[in-house]
Amino acid sequence: MLMRKTQEKEIKILTDLEKKFAELFVENYFSQDSKTNTEIAKLSGYAPDSAYQRGYENTTYRIKPHVVERIEELKEDFRIRNQITPEKHMARLNHLGRKAETENMIGVAVNAEVHRGKMAGYYVEKKLIASQSLDELSEDQLEEKLKKIEEQYDLIVNEKELDDKRK
Repeated sequence: MLMRKTQEKEIKILTDLEKKFAELFVENYFSQDSKTNTEIAKLSGYAPDSAYQRGYENTTYRIKPHVVERIEELKEDFRIRNQITPEKHMARLNHLGRKAETENMIGVAVNAEVHRGKMAGYYVEKKLIASQSLDELSEDQLEEKLKKIEEQYDLIVNEKELDDKRK
């Protein structure tokens, strides 16, 4: 692999296969198709036997940062060229929703409207992840937790005891 040195760092030059992979990856990213990284690697010209590994490597920054950076550059270039903005995105959703409504596809129209609302910030998804470590629990809370575990697994314990007695 060729490298060009700059004052700050070494810059790795992409191989032809890496360039092709990055282009196909971004094309797939913005298309209706949904190809796997393995399929993209095969289409890029990598050997079928190693395509899975090459797909993984080419999308892992720690392994091939120069390929991942090229992918991000191509994504940004696509966004700029196609002028994807929140306003245009909302307008497109509105257009699709109206068209679906005229076609009597109410479910599709509602879905487009919900996505417009999410874009506008009207819907806020809240996810609560309740996890406390055992160290943070009081003694009473620990005892309660143990009781629930005993109740939950009581049937399993009793079944095991019955099996032991049968033998």
